[in-house]
Amino acid sequence: MFKITLSEQTGKLVFTLVGDLDNAASTEAARGFEPVFERTDCNVLIDCTELNYISSSGLRILLNIYKHARSSNHVVTLKGLSNDVREVFVLGGFLQLFLTED
Repeated sequence: MFKITLSEQTGKLVFTLVGDLDNAASTEAARGFEPVFERTDCNVLIDCTELNYISSSGLRILLNIYKHARSSNHVVTLKGLSNDVREVFVLGGFLQLFLTED
């Protein structure tokens, strides 16, 4: 099961991910992240505190978000990465692209 919610803080879109961002959930995740691509005026925070798993298709979605944000001189911050999820980002070579906070 996967769930994505969106809220806004000053100058920032905040996405909260819950569950497993696997291949089956990637379509729902892509739809949930659509507001990012409609905006060029804010940073992005992705709260992964309750994210249990991320697949290569999930990484691809987040990479597209990173590219979009970077093209408008904004940053994407990942918050609350578990050791398992962090390891996927490290092994994929993606962790250094994002800011992280615990």
